[in-house]
Formats: sequence, structure tokens, C-alpha cells
Amino acid sequence: MKPKDLKFPFSWEERRPLIMDHILYIPKYFEHQKEWGFPGWDHPDLFGRDAPLHLEYCAGNGAWILEKALAHPEINWIAVEKRFERVRKIWSKIRNFQLKNLFVVCGEALTYTTHYLPPDCLDAAYVNFPDPWPKEKHAKNRLLQEPFFSEMARVCKRGSEVTIVTDHQGYATQVTESMSQHPQWESAFAPPHYVTEWKNYGASYFGDLWQQMGLTIYYMQFRCR
Repeated sequence: MKPKDLKFPFSWEERRPLIMDHILYIPKYFEHQKEWGFPGWDHPDLFGRDAPLHLEYCAGNGAWILEKALAHPEINWIAVEKRFERVRKIWSKIRNFQLKNLFVVCGEALTYTTHYLPPDCLDAAYVNFPDPWPKEKHAKNRLLQEPFFSEMARVCKRGSEVTIVTDHQGYATQVTESMSQHPQWESAFAPPHYVTEWKNYGASYFGDLWQQMGLTIYYMQFRCR
């Protein structure tokens, strides 16, 4: 299957939350998000089984999570990506590799976490190269700030870990300062609460691109308590 084989399932006027072919579509500017009824991970439209659940935000074209899903079939994996053209690429990988343990969310990360994830469901989460919105006047648009941190604490199991990766030092500093002060999170690393090397973390489009450009990659990990 090619990415172009996936067509968007509804018009703007008909938009609604919809699960179809291993994708949950979350419409923009939809007023009834809270009415979503979670069907359960063992529902055939999701994974059809209960298993440890790992989630990647900012999944891009799916290179990183595909590698993980293939290497760890015992885990249920969720890829969250808001751009449909990238969701198409993840979907084609699922179909071509016939993966049953990888599910895609086409929607915005905070909206999905707030309205669609039940409490205490995640065993691990990863945020790989979120948009840093580097200009100060745009920093309010960053994903990694309140209320996202508190929503993540709600949906993560106690003792589970969230790993965050960025190439932007200012973003890394903001995240480590905010998460270190949050009552429900503790850093897995000593100050400055990040490392710049992580062997076998996994490859991704942006990770490979930034490393080829000689940029430093910052890896952070926080434990939910």
C-alpha cells in the first residue's frame, strides 16, 4: 500500500471522531470531544488485546515507532501525529508490514490526551522532536508545558517514564525546569537533567537530519510518581 491510497474519511461538515483501519481521526474545532466513548484496548477496532501500552507523540512519518513495533510485538504502540500527510505514511507502513500492534491517532496531542485517553493507561510515552517554536513570541504554542504535563501524569501509570527528545537547547532547558518542579514528575537524570548520547535509542527522520547537520540532541526522561 502507498500513502496516497489512504483517503481522508469525511468532509469538514461531517467531521467527527472516527476509528477506521487502525486510525483514530480527531477532528479540529470539534465541540463534542468529551462525548467520546473509549471502547477499550481489547476492542477489535483498536488492538484486540490487553498488553503494555507505549505511545509516541510527534510520530512524523513513523520511522522510529515502526522500528519499535517490529522489535517488540508484545507491546501495543500508539503513534500520535496531527498532519494527515504523515499519518498516511505511518498507515502504509502498518499495512505493508501487517502490524497489529501499531495504531495511529490523527489529531493534536493535547486534545487526544485530555479527551481520549483513560487514566493510568500508559506504561511509557515518548515525545520525539516536538516543534520548538523557537521565537519567543511563539513559545506559547509549545506542546511541552502545562496543561500537557499534568494530563500526562493523569494518563501515565505510577512509575512509568516519559522520554523527551529535542535538538533545541532552549526547549530542553524549559522542559527540564518545568518538569523538575512538577509535583508528579521526577527526572531520571542528575542536573542538568538531560544527556546528549543515548545508544540504540532508535532512528527517526528528524533525529537523523539534525545529527547530519551536526546539531546536539538532548534526551530527557521523567518518572511519574
